Amino acid sequence: MAAELRRRDIRTVIALGRNGMRATASLDRSAISVVAGGVLSVPEAEAQNTTVLSLAPDPALLFARLKSLVPTTRRVLVVYDPRQNGWLIKLAREAAKAQGLELVAQEAEDLKAAVRLYQKLLSSSDARRDALWLPQDSITVDESAVLPLVLREAWNQSLPLFSSSVAHVKRGALFSLYPDNMELGRALASTALTPSGTASTPARGLHPLKDVLLAVNTRTASHLGINLTATPQRFHLVFPEP
Repeated sequence: MAAELRRRDIRTVIALGRNGMRATASLDRSAISVVAGGVLSVPEAEAQNTTVLSLAPDPALLFARLKSLVPTTRRVLVVYDPRQNGWLIKLAREAAKAQGLELVAQEAEDLKAAVRLYQKLLSSSDARRDALWLPQDSITVDESAVLPLVLREAWNQSLPLFSSSVAHVKRGALFSLYPDNMELGRALASTALTPSGTASTPARGLHPLKDVLLAVNTRTASHLGINLTATPQRFHLVFPEP
């Protein structure tokens, strides 16, 4: 493949998914730049040589949506695996500060620790000021052990719970942001076409998803006393489905 790219004088490659990134791993980055998409995160060593447009929604966009739907929110609670989402929590701390929010971020590197931290956070949370954020995290947002627990407790406490995964909205999370695939494709192409060395060249490393659509659960919103018709924003996906 490398020989074929050289023969065609290809200067930039778009790699999609983990398989795409593996296929481009051995390319000479001084001759061919790589723009990657279709992944949540990659190890820091890989990201240093690649511009990666992640599928993880930008925390700044999530927190802005949260404030518009639940303006009384003052704290955001989150449990995360630093190996998967350490980079995202760094961005989240800055985003929370900009929104006037306090981010209470707890690290957990295994399922047992995650469940223990959720139980602690949920027992001390205050639905009048707190909201719980579920990132896309295979350890701390385990679908069988963690998700049923936090959905049940958040519902019982009327605690706003939002997620980075649209599938969780169907199961009861208040809202999520998910990829606008058309715009994400344009962003990948635009990044690939931007000449290297210019001021507008995107930096190498991980970049959160900014091309997003909004999903909401109307049943959860009603349970929390949120009037969705009073908000000016557009909902692209609504659950429960009519």
